[in-house]
Amino acid sequence: MTTPRFSFAVLACVAVAAGTLLVADEPVYDAWSWLVWGRELAHLGLDTTSGPSWKPLPVVLAAPLSLAGEAAPELWLVLVRTAFLLTFVLAADLAYLLTAGRPRPLRLAAAAFAVVSLVLLSDAGWSRQVAGGMSEPLLVALVLAAARAGLAGRGRSALVLGALAALVRPEAWPLLVAYALWCWRRDPHVRPLVLVVGVGVPVAWLAPELLGSGGGGAERAQRGTGDPRETLRRAFVLPIALVWPLALAALRERAARVLAAGAIAWIAIVAAMTLIGFPGLSRFVAPPAAIICVLGGVGLAAVLVNRRPRGAAGAAGAALAVAASVALVFTVPGLPDRVSELRAGWRTSARASESQDRVRALSRAVGRDRLLRCGRLATSDTLVRTALAWQLGVPLSHVVSFGEPPRLSGAFVVDLEARPRLRKDMHAVATQIGRVGEWRAYSIDCPATELVGGPQRGRLGRG
Repeated sequence: MTTPRFSFAVLACVAVAAGTLLVADEPVYDAWSWLVWGRELAHLGLDTTSGPSWKPLPVVLAAPLSLAGEAAPELWLVLVRTAFLLTFVLAADLAYLLTAGRPRPLRLAAAAFAVVSLVLLSDAGWSRQVAGGMSEPLLVALVLAAARAGLAGRGRSALVLGALAALVRPEAWPLLVAYALWCWRRDPHVRPLVLVVGVGVPVAWLAPELLGSGGGGAERAQRGTGDPRETLRRAFVLPIALVWPLALAALRERAARVLAAGAIAWIAIVAAMTLIGFPGLSRFVAPPAAIICVLGGVGLAAVLVNRRPRGAAGAAGAALAVAASVALVFTVPGLPDRVSELRAGWRTSARASESQDRVRALSRAVGRDRLLRCGRLATSDTLVRTALAWQLGVPLSHVVSFGEPPRLSGAFVVDLEARPRLRKDMHAVATQIGRVGEWRAYSIDCPATELVGGPQRGRLGRG
């Protein structure tokens, strides 16, 4: 794709992404955390003692966005959703590149198949990740862009894009190392960049965590109960069964084999990481799944162009065509359900946005000083902790969550989904000071040893 066309595609994606804010305009838990950390990074005061696992690239991107104040969350969502839309552009362009030498209609068919399969790859959970501003859309876009640059002979660009992907997910590290070593041997002029990447990526992961919390991010990421078999099932049982036989047909080309090897290696790394406690979530295998979708489009072009070959090649092509036809028969009936799942994901995001709007409206109505008068704010809902920290302008550690009335907080925010016993207890021990929709704010007497005032870091623990 030429630079003017890609620039136009980027602008179009930005416009569409901005339009989606009319449907859902609230980030999810992790994204709010990155915005809080980005704000702290911009002001040179990072505190990572609480929150999700550390990811360098999202925080670095969130830092300048945080300077936009209340517009920062919407800007972050536009950034992530633009990246998501660009994955379709990049997948189509990569499939078109890999089918060079084929008739143009077949190349366009390959690009279209890659896009459609990538769209249908997205289930309701993936839609929620996109709508809520998670980092995986950025990751998939970077991986596809890196693959495109590498196949086009732009080694430096591919290395930089790969390094950026490695700043989002650790599964990219082994593949980045392999590609960096290949670049080192192939082109002496790229060796300084290899050294920068080799030092910069580990430092970006380790230094902020050590300075901001003394470590602990890896431990938080290892709280999952991963199962490698479940990870493999999610990776290999793609929503479109047709993709796999067509992807096999693409392996006649060396470039396709390299991409397939990288995709399988990524899946294996995710599965292996579950053995040491990391969760094997489906979004972690989104990048290799996107590559497989591209290879499916390439395989489609290969099957169509070789529909009448003779000999062993003809038999193999015929077998793949039969397998693709059978897969198509089993795939088509499920397509309406896939589309419904996509719509359901965005509806869920829209409802979550409305609920978060109300809890933030509650915090504004009650007031920052009143909510933080004992140093910390407590909430019954863990998922709104980070949004409240952003709203109140405090570190993540200053908003804590409880399943029972806290003893060391001056206020407690409770929603209607909290346990009935908890809501009953709050009526008995606290005074309601605010209400917006399903959310309630209660005032609790400060402990006698605590002074009334602003946040006091490190003094208060869980109740």
